[in-house]
Amino acid sequence: MKLPKKIVYFALLYIVSLVFIPVASFCSLVVRFISKAQLTPRLVWGSTPIINNSYWSQALADAGFSSETFTTDFFASINKRDDWDHILSEKYHWAPLHARRFIAFIHSLFLYDIYFISFNGFFLGNTPARYLQAYLLKFANKKIVVLPYGSDSYVYRNIRSVSTIHGLLMSYPLASRQQYRVARDVEYWTKHADAVLPGFMGPDGFGRWDVLIPSQLFIDLQLWNASKKLNEADGLIDEVVIAHAPNHRGFKGSEFVVNAVNELRKEGLNIRLELLEEIQNQEVRRILEADADILVEQLIFTGHGMNGLEGLASGLPVISNLEDETYILPIRRWSYFSECPIVSASPESLVYVLRKLVTRPELRHQLGTAGRAYVEKYHGLDSAQYLFSNIIDYVYGRSDSLINLYHPLLGQYPNRLPKIQHPLVNNRIVD
Repeated sequence: MKLPKKIVYFALLYIVSLVFIPVASFCSLVVRFISKAQLTPRLVWGSTPIINNSYWSQALADAGFSSETFTTDFFASINKRDDWDHILSEKYHWAPLHARRFIAFIHSLFLYDIYFISFNGFFLGNTPARYLQAYLLKFANKKIVVLPYGSDSYVYRNIRSVSTIHGLLMSYPLASRQQYRVARDVEYWTKHADAVLPGFMGPDGFGRWDVLIPSQLFIDLQLWNASKKLNEADGLIDEVVIAHAPNHRGFKGSEFVVNAVNELRKEGLNIRLELLEEIQNQEVRRILEADADILVEQLIFTGHGMNGLEGLASGLPVISNLEDETYILPIRRWSYFSECPIVSASPESLVYVLRKLVTRPELRHQLGTAGRAYVEKYHGLDSAQYLFSNIIDYVYGRSDSLINLYHPLLGQYPNRLPKIQHPLVNNRIVD
């Protein structure tokens, strides 16, 4: 009788785990005694292949750290192999496939000092050894910094926004059946991590953030140039191009973007919708720099993501949902977010907001200029170096607290340069 593949797979995982536990424990003990205090600790970012890991690692490598990505694989449809250092699928070919995650974890103990991970953990998130990771890392004197990205940490029942829950259910319905497992992962790493940075997601059940920062995302401003298009069109005769990336359609509210553009066309406005879907990052850069006049990032989730930063870096007015004060008021009050020139819109207000931006080219230029200045001040690789250098000091006990790192009155960083000036009031267009 032939056993089902799933049963064979999990049986092999458990067998490998039984071998892994004593070997990993012994290696952690060895590393604990042979490791020396590192003036410049060795950093690793992984193991989920989120492109932010590549940006963060690059920023810290440029600052003089030994910094590498080590991921399971990469998303070839949107990223390049050159974005990553080490990829599990290319390593340890001498070992059985089921054993490679365990080998990578043990190998990493000898290579790195600080692990920057998601709530998925480091390679062992889907194995029986997942809840041993923190203990093995701590025993080997490693430090752990957790940076969630979404599906690793969203427990649907803990999200404050019903709209966000519904958007997630539209895009990722099966994840709603994994709430217990995800909640355990969040609870586990929230307890054991040396630092946790949830950004906009902080109010949604984490109960902990060591740094109050709107977004821990950063962008290489040498790659992203401000648009020189300077379109003076007001949508009456000449065309205005609206860009939108419809990945995660339900979560982003893409159907409302398409509907708003159609409504404005019925009014007689000369506008075109450019959908950025399943294309490489360099093509996104080209379109935002050369073709687009406005970027609609998303309308459901409260906050912005990497695509919003890409639009700001390209000198475009960017639209995202910043409507829910439960999320936004605290980061305006205790961080630099009042300087952010992203235009807030919901599915219900998007037609109004787009009409204003399409018909007022001078407003588009003001917001585009402010947006580029904003990312230069807060979201370039130098800002990543500042944040993570402070985190490294914190996890090694050289700093007592990071809670006021970006405080608009008490923080040094927001006040090193003049405040970004823009025409919005609480991220809304006023007449």
